[in-house]
Amino acid sequence: MKKYRPSNKQVMIGIILMVLGILCWCIVATVKNNPNFMFLFPVGLVLLCLGGLELTIIAIITTHKNDLAMREVIKKREEKNNDKKDISNKN
Repeated sequence: MKKYRPSNKQVMIGIILMVLGILCWCIVATVKNNPNFMFLFPVGLVLLCLGGLELTIIAIITTHKNDLAMREVIKKREEKNNDKKDISNKN
């Protein structure tokens, strides 16, 4: 059975987005008194959420592909067992 894996590029993009979001929050935390940097808080939140969403979607797609491959293997096994039973019943 072929095991599907998520693309390393997509996983890295998701992780990088999350790290950028956390860095935006760290910048805002260090310069609380300066209102010019307050736009980084919602930007960081959006980046963090987008990175998490991308990783979640990649995981769901990979799980679905693995599930379909496993179902195909199980179906072939059952057909092979049914063929053996039919041959033994005919004898």
